[in-house]
Amino acid sequence: MPESNSSRDIVGTPYGFEESRLPSLKELSEDVIRMRKAGQLTPRVLSNIRRYFRIKNIYHSNAIEGNVLDVGETRQVVEHGLTITGKPLKDQAEAKNLGEALDFLEDLVKSSKRSITGADVRQIHHFVLKDIDDSNAGQYRSVDVEISGSDYKPPAPADISSEMRDFGKWLSDISVIDDDRGTLDAILYAAAAHTWLVYIHPFIDGNGRVARLLMNLILMRYGYPIAIVTKEDRFRYYDALEISQTSDLSPFIALVEECIRESLEEYERSVREQQKEKEWAADLVAGFSPPEALSKARNEYEVWKSAMELLRSYFHQLTELLNDNALIGRFNLRDFGDLEFEKYLSLKQSKSAKKTWFFRMDFVRGDISVRYLFFFGSPSQYLKDDTDVTLHLAREEPPGSFHYEKLDHIGAPNVPATLEIGYRADKESFVVRGRTGRGKIDKIENIGKKFFEEVKSCHFQAQENPG
Repeated sequence: MPESNSSRDIVGTPYGFEESRLPSLKELSEDVIRMRKAGQLTPRVLSNIRRYFRIKNIYHSNAIEGNVLDVGETRQVVEHGLTITGKPLKDQAEAKNLGEALDFLEDLVKSSKRSITGADVRQIHHFVLKDIDDSNAGQYRSVDVEISGSDYKPPAPADISSEMRDFGKWLSDISVIDDDRGTLDAILYAAAAHTWLVYIHPFIDGNGRVARLLMNLILMRYGYPIAIVTKEDRFRYYDALEISQTSDLSPFIALVEECIRESLEEYERSVREQQKEKEWAADLVAGFSPPEALSKARNEYEVWKSAMELLRSYFHQLTELLNDNALIGRFNLRDFGDLEFEKYLSLKQSKSAKKTWFFRMDFVRGDISVRYLFFFGSPSQYLKDDTDVTLHLAREEPPGSFHYEKLDHIGAPNVPATLEIGYRADKESFVVRGRTGRGKIDKIENIGKKFFEEVKSCHFQAQENPG
């Protein structure tokens, strides 16, 4: 039989791990140190990485705990302060709170010579639970608790203060950074801090969120990218935490290591993509000569953009109105953001552009679910004399596949008549193309109401007239 792996202790903690993990940990540590020396992981770059992953981090940490907001809804709540109709207010408060907690973490990262203390942990918890359970926010629990799905029973309330004193002393010792950025100990400390806090389970609720925040705070202090445990990895995450109750952190350390690598790889891909887009944009803009032509195009873009924002806003208004009055069924508008100027220029010149989704309409009633996508493109031959860039409509085909087919390519009769929407600045009006192939000037109110009525007729009429 093969020999079992020898174990190595994580100094100052009740935990250890299999030494067979060391080569992989060293490799990751060396990669981080190399990237730091090459200027690829400076404090500024690391801050950019955290901003890049901010919404993803908030979404997954909350989703693990059962929060129902999707990524787009999380972004709307955190970045735009919007209230999502039909979604629990508690879930929306959780998203806002994690955003504020991450801001607090950024302040703690800047003060790398100041110890992270037990008081900081309680402050993090205060951010997580405020406006949800204010009486317990930042306070140790006073009742016994059980962890769902686990045989482990956390310490009694009377023991929490002494447990947290021991934990806080260790946390204070390892959190002051001198020249240790990039050391592999950071991964061990981050994993130990997470599991130790979960073991103590000092709060009535929010322990998992606080533990993941604390884990990433330590990684941030030591110059590492953050580790995002995704919703898809939650069962592996739970299993690793269960094993950690035996003091073996090997599975959990492996998960943290993989999450860090994923953050590094995804960010590097994003940087490469951004560089390609910058080069593409520079070449595109260079084609506008003299400069007055570029200035004119930008002015046209601003007028066009305002019109498209008005259209989206009206669709959103109709969605909320219908939800307020619907007895059954739900409607949802998912916003993908505005089209950037460079992409507008590319489509204006009938060139290609990536990531041009504008918004998506989701209709759910009973067992029927339909998604329609509005995305930007160059105008069809029917509207090219009326407008420079138009909205094209597509539908998810088949349902649930997340594959979208332009309505032009789907045969009637179960397809809305609206196929393409443009804006004529000279007439300050929208122009709509239907199946006749001709563009027709129409009011924004008619466009929105007609689309919703057509969707109802195509997909839900039978439900209203059974038999």
